[in-house]
Formats: sequence, structure tokens, C-alpha cells
Amino acid sequence: MSVQKFAVLWEGQPDTRVIDLIEQSIVLTILSPVKLLNASKGTLVVVHDSKLVGENNRLFCLAWEKLAAGVMYDEWTVLFVKDTGAAPGLAGGRIFGQFARGILDSNETGIVEFTPDMFLFKDDWAPENINGPPPSEEPEAELQRIEHAPGLFDEDADSWRESTTGSKPVL
Repeated sequence: MSVQKFAVLWEGQPDTRVIDLIEQSIVLTILSPVKLLNASKGTLVVVHDSKLVGENNRLFCLAWEKLAAGVMYDEWTVLFVKDTGAAPGLAGGRIFGQFARGILDSNETGIVEFTPDMFLFKDDWAPENINGPPPSEEPEAELQRIEHAPGLFDEDADSWRESTTGSKPVL
């Protein structure tokens, strides 16, 4: 089981058109090579896995160009960058140049193995949170204390018997 991790760089307020493109790319199954997206001033930068080559790379680029050309209220040009080629001097906007390389270097992006550590509420599923705290360290000592308490339950049983039958127990 795998999951895709990618980053989106926003400049100012989040642009919901990028979210729309992401949703469309999921439907078209062209999101998997993407590692980072950034839309800035009419340009969409798509950083993708450098393993994408040949005919698959050409089809990937054509699909993203078509998506970007149909963005609402605008038409974006697309700049494709391999994940190994994203560098601070690269065109794509100030935010992209400043942060892209650091994001790619310090985060695991792309298709990664899905692990239980990725669950949002993973700590809620820890055994102690499901079954309660572990039993006391010395369960035998607790058991001996109860066993050596003479008449601990006898009086309670006698009181119960008296209240239900109206007579005292016969010894």
C-alpha cells in the first residue's frame, strides 16, 4: 500500500484553482509523478519525479498543459522541472526559487510506503489507549492482600442475606 506526498507552494492566499487542477489530475491519473506544485503570475510550476522519461513524460506534460490552459479565469503556462533540477536560480517565481529546493530536500515526496505512523490519530490506537492502563506492577501482592483479609466479604454476604431473607445465617 502506498500514498503520494507532494507539496503546494502558495504565494499569498491559497489559490483554489490549484486545488481544482489537483482534483482533475487525480481523475486523469496524472498526479503520481508530481512532487511539488506552484502557481505564480500565470505560470504553473510542476516539479515531477526525474524517473519519468520518454513517451510517459511527453504524455504527462501534454496532460498538464491542457489542464493549465483551461484553468478558470486565466490560462497558465506550465514550467516542468525534474525533482533533481529544482534550484534556487530557476524561473518560477520568488517563492518557488526560495523554498522549492529546501522542501524537496527536507521532505519525503512522491510515492511512499503507507505506514501506521501516517494515521492522523495513530496515538489513539495504542494498546494502552484502547485497553486502558496496564495492570499494576505487582498483581500477586494485590491478590495476597485480598486473600489475607479475613472476613472481608463475609460480613457483606451476611448483611445481604439478612436483607433478602430476614434471617441471620446459621453457623
